[in-house]
Amino acid sequence: MAAVTRVNGLGHAHATLYSTANIGFAVIDAGASLAAKGGIGSTIEAIAQAVNPIALDSEGTAGLVNICYDASQTNAAGLQVIVRGLGTVDSIDLSSATVTEGGQFIVSA
Repeated sequence: MAAVTRVNGLGHAHATLYSTANIGFAVIDAGASLAAKGGIGSTIEAIAQAVNPIALDSEGTAGLVNICYDASQTNAAGLQVIVRGLGTVDSIDLSSATVTEGGQFIVSA
């Protein structure tokens, strides 16, 4: 029986982000701790309502919010405009917040 060696395909290289959907990953830097800003009408909720992420996570006190979003609709630059447009929410000034496109994602327990 003859053997067939596959020569075409994705190959899945190490340290490369792959997705079967048009999902974007980004980090929002609010510039101040959001640890106490998770209540109704507070900063984390305002960010979530404005950027409409697929998933969102805010941990620690560095003011960072990790998001997964529909990249067919926007990109990090567009999200930054949206977040900055929120102005000040619950004493957190988002007018200079930054949104950085992510090249990797980490899931931890």
